[in-house]
Amino acid sequence: MDEAARALCRRLGVEDPRHIEIESKRRVRAEQAEDLREHLFGLKGVRHVRESSFFDQYLDTPELTLLRAGASLRLRYKGDGTYVYLQYKGPGFHEKGALFRSEFSSDRLASAVREESHHDIVHFADISVMDILRRHSDPAMAGAMRRHLGERTIARVNRGVILCLYRKDKFRFKIGDGVLEPSLDKLCAFHIRPAGLHPLSTFWEFENEVKSEAIAFKLERLDELRKFDSRLARRFDLPSEKLDKYHRCAAHFEPLRRPLKARRSKPGAASA
Repeated sequence: MDEAARALCRRLGVEDPRHIEIESKRRVRAEQAEDLREHLFGLKGVRHVRESSFFDQYLDTPELTLLRAGASLRLRYKGDGTYVYLQYKGPGFHEKGALFRSEFSSDRLASAVREESHHDIVHFADISVMDILRRHSDPAMAGAMRRHLGERTIARVNRGVILCLYRKDKFRFKIGDGVLEPSLDKLCAFHIRPAGLHPLSTFWEFENEVKSEAIAFKLERLDELRKFDSRLARRFDLPSEKLDKYHRCAAHFEPLRRPLKARRSKPGAASA
């Protein structure tokens, strides 16, 4: 591991640079989303991989400790809810339009999906986040979460605060031994409140990521990611987005705005 990779690992609180994600995010106005999608289909060298739909349940403590820490934890449901896993993204930082953060995923939680009658029911009443980390995840995931959040915080994660439905168009653009993976996402997010109706927020987002097993390659190709994004931004006026999906979803709901503003106002606070 070279010095740049070691420095990133120290800053992000991880032991293996393979768990470091580097991506960019840009806001997309609803009225320009279809034109942007068609433009991506027509770009030379860009290949459409697939269109998919899935949903996430973002988890947190009653006090929204993960939200304030700049982290996110979500149960991702794919395959009509039959493929479920836990994903954690740690606090990160922005540099020249790119978001650096850690990323971990558990194994498939097959034991949580049980067939009852003619429906597949996903049960989490009898399993906790701590159980998932012990039984279904790599030790590196649990270790990073303990360093970032602490054991007591992890044990207190017991709320699904936001339910988010995605429609994602994923593309690929070959660069050397790796690829850029741009995507256009439509999100419909419900803030789950203890009582009453659930507020809904709908928005679009463009993401781009350098995909490679080697962190050195990701760092070397960041300029190509930025150039790709800049060309699209000039054509479609796509402002940079510094919030990840959890924090952007939360920012739309009045009860969550104050803690977000307070967290961002602190000098040196991490963005995620």
